[in-house]
Amino acid sequence: MKHLNPSDLSSIIQEISKFGCRWLGSGGEQQTREFILSKFEDSEMDNIYLEWFPCHNYRVEEYSLEVTSPLNLSIRCEPLEYSENSDVEGELVFVGELREDLDPEFLSKLNLDLEEKICLMVSDTPAFYIPPLIEKGARGLVVATEAPDNLIRMLAAKSYPPSLEDPHKWKINIPGVSISKQDLYKILSLLSLGKVYVKLRHFGGCEITQTCNVVGVVEGHTDESIVIGAHYDSQMKTTGVWDNLTGVSILIELAKNFSKRENRKRIIFVAFGAEEIGLWGSTFFVEKHKKELKEKCRAMFCLDAVSSAFPTERSVWAKDVLRTLILEISRKHGYLITNTREPNLSYSDYYPFIVEDIPAAMIWEYPPINPYYHTEKDTARYIDANKLCEMGELHRIIIEEIDMYG
Repeated sequence: MKHLNPSDLSSIIQEISKFGCRWLGSGGEQQTREFILSKFEDSEMDNIYLEWFPCHNYRVEEYSLEVTSPLNLSIRCEPLEYSENSDVEGELVFVGELREDLDPEFLSKLNLDLEEKICLMVSDTPAFYIPPLIEKGARGLVVATEAPDNLIRMLAAKSYPPSLEDPHKWKINIPGVSISKQDLYKILSLLSLGKVYVKLRHFGGCEITQTCNVVGVVEGHTDESIVIGAHYDSQMKTTGVWDNLTGVSILIELAKNFSKRENRKRIIFVAFGAEEIGLWGSTFFVEKHKKELKEKCRAMFCLDAVSSAFPTERSVWAKDVLRTLILEISRKHGYLITNTREPNLSYSDYYPFIVEDIPAAMIWEYPPINPYYHTEKDTARYIDANKLCEMGELHRIIIEEIDMYG
């Protein structure tokens, strides 16, 4: 018998979508936090609290990109968040298409003269590759993304690990912008004819702000625990339905479900803050509870960006005993897992747990990735409610079996 249903999950998504963008420090972020807190309270969990922490909040000011030679051409762009405030001019050098499975050390070995150059890359995960480009002397960045429909993804220049002890350090020391795939083709056409020079401008304000994790605990009969987490913030300029109202909706419904049953283990539900800027909330949570988690946590499940309307494979990002358990339980209950991956992608909230050798997993839709993520078209229109319910049920079944036997 199913315990979750598509209409309840869709209702949560529709309600939070009304709050708009949930970027760090926005009204939408605050309203969503209050919504989750109220839903946890409605579930009558045993303990509910907020964990506040400081982080570096970015806001847009000025940004632009112009081709200055061999012709004058203004290029539509978006800011590369947490990049340096500066105007730079120079030769543009194309360093290639840099996907998330490419070792960043590859760039260090490239025989390219990047000293004082502005680097052009194609990547939806540029923060992985920026440090070696800076080491080779790059003075600016232009990132082209794979988003369709002439859209430009909003992207941060920094990734895990966050600067918890000194949030002011959370930026890179060269400026950057992002451009569309269509404008990438224009620039590559010019590069095919000879050298291209550009003028790049980026100015963004940064200030220390407070955000928090929303934590709800359902006590069990033992001191062992299972953590279920989903981030509730979004990127700039998007309501972020796939990323990550899908995960938030499952988190809320699972909290309601597990609050009504007798559990052997303590079940800890966490809505993480500030994921989009480098996993700040989950890193803070792991640091604060590290001793207890390493001793008592039997599994952490990360609910992040699931159930798009586009055809995808279902992958498991986990290792060792937890991966085996997930595969066995999924197979037993008729759920297809298409592929398995090593949990080495530092772009979601399971990763700080993995770093500390705490068993953690993410069941994700990959490949391919949702084409509209981090854009204004990441809306409820491109979510499959039935698939969302199926992903929720799969997590419920796995967590129940690990609670009883794992």
